[in-house]
Amino acid sequence: MKNVFELRAREEFGKQKAKKIRKGSLIPGVIYGDKIKNRHFTIDPRQIDKMRKHSEGEALIDVKIGSEKEPVKVIIQAIQKDSVKGVYEHIDLYQVRMDKKLHTDIHLEFIGESKAVEDLSGSLVKQYDKLPIECLPKDLINVLEVSIDNLDTFDDVIRVKDLNLPEGVETHLDSEEIVASVAEPRTEEELEDLEAEVKADVDEIEVTGEKKKEEGEEVSEEGGKSADSDGGKDEALAKENKK
Repeated sequence: MKNVFELRAREEFGKQKAKKIRKGSLIPGVIYGDKIKNRHFTIDPRQIDKMRKHSEGEALIDVKIGSEKEPVKVIIQAIQKDSVKGVYEHIDLYQVRMDKKLHTDIHLEFIGESKAVEDLSGSLVKQYDKLPIECLPKDLINVLEVSIDNLDTFDDVIRVKDLNLPEGVETHLDSEEIVASVAEPRTEEELEDLEAEVKADVDEIEVTGEKKKEEGEEVSEEGGKSADSDGGKDEALAKENKK
């Protein structure tokens, strides 16, 4: 039996109503889609956790709002969290049409072992962590595994055309676009040059600081001279008065 998430229909809208909903330990949300009427709902935050976990295995989620007879298929479009407390504030669900292609991103999971990394001490360079795709909802996947077993040397690369996309899933990226490669380790000379550059930057910062200090001292000195000059004038006036 498929897992259907039950959502409570919501008729009250606005910031104040949303605050009231959150105080009641529920989270406001909305379902929208192409040529589909928006429906508002509330959901228990623990259900959001379960929904997110479910979506890791299956891209499409079955939900049912209130008295609706049949569940609909959605994807999690956005989740808003409080930046300080880290608690859920709002969730957006996108209702998919099974007859229309989706345009979304899927995560790339790099698996296997590369000789260039393991034996030659290279570093795996990922040009893409996500891949833009389009497909019908029934063909939607969350993750695409990318094997790095063929990266034996620093000249080997993985291109878009090397990805094992499932039937019905396409990407608009050029087939020759590089997805991953292995960078050579830095030589001792390069490391020394890098260290010298860093040291030069640090020295420059120190010199700038010293200049500011010197400038500050000059100002103080000028101020002192000015004060001494004023003091001399007062002393001369005092002598003149005595006369």
